[in-house]
Amino acid sequence: MKEGGEVFCDVIDRSVLASLRELQDEGDPDIVAEVGGLFIKHSPEKVNAIMQSAEHGDAKGLHMAAHSLKSSSAYVGAMRLSALAKELELMGRSNSLQGAGELAQRLKAEFLLVMTALEAEIEPGATEGKNNEQGIGRL
Repeated sequence: MKEGGEVFCDVIDRSVLASLRELQDEGDPDIVAEVGGLFIKHSPEKVNAIMQSAEHGDAKGLHMAAHSLKSSSAYVGAMRLSALAKELELMGRSNSLQGAGELAQRLKAEFLLVMTALEAEIEPGATEGKNNEQGIGRL
């Protein structure tokens, strides 16, 4: 098992978070906490939609949900998650869903790693048990 910092480096591109921090104005709330918090709040429903669409052969639903997750995950530096979402988006757009279920499972596993890493970044030491609070347990 990797230490938390090693997992974070593999899952989140720190240079993206550093770029966000450069936009931080003195006295404003932590921009990474704000953006990361929005990702944590809204992304589980996108992943659920991807899983359901892949399971039910819903190409349009897969395209839309994966497109949304692709963009938001890149914004928080989750580049592997974004790349997986892009693959699923293209599968949905082309109505070619062969292998979509397996790819969606890989996306889900990567997503859980991203959530843990972002939670650690936003609230260091306070990530225990938060997955179910954020709706990840439903995935």
